[in-house]
Amino acid sequence: MKKLIFILLAVVLVGCESDPDATYSVLYYGNGETSGFPPVDRNSYLSEETAVVKGSGSLLKTGYQFVNWNTKKDGSGVTYNSGDVITIKNINVFLYAVWEKEE
Repeated sequence: MKKLIFILLAVVLVGCESDPDATYSVLYYGNGETSGFPPVDRNSYLSEETAVVKGSGSLLKTGYQFVNWNTKKDGSGVTYNSGDVITIKNINVFLYAVWEKEE
């Protein structure tokens, strides 16, 4: 029975097409900031449209310097710099600030 349910679910998911009118967002997170706010992208993007990565906004983190953005909170994802172009792929894009300790 479990195998049949899995097969039916797989067939349904493979047969699903994405909604061509669906829109997606680029969302920025401070990732430990001590003050300020991340930039806000108020645009809605269709799949395959491009978005330009914003700067750090007014974000500050005591003892750290803003470096760039990353798709993973721990910095292990894809890195983007301000001004880079992202192609939207049927999913919202989450960008987390990457900080470097000041010396």
